[in-house]
Amino acid sequence: MKKDLHPLTQKVKFICSCGATFEVGSSIKDEEVRMEVCSKCHPFYTGEKRILKTGAVDKFYARQKKMEEMANKK
Repeated sequence: MKKDLHPLTQKVKFICSCGATFEVGSSIKDEEVRMEVCSKCHPFYTGEKRILKTGAVDKFYARQKKMEEMANKK
């Protein structure tokens, strides 16, 4: 069997923006990795439905709201 075929692994601490932390064996050289989402705060895993109203989506909702207001005035 070849020597030094597999990369060296070490324990790496992952820190989410929600505050959750966990350790994983990884070949990353850093001891700490910061991330934005994890399985404890991601909407897919939590079951929450979040809609970010930015740009074109925000304009769509504004038009939809105006149309509903116009329909209610009639």
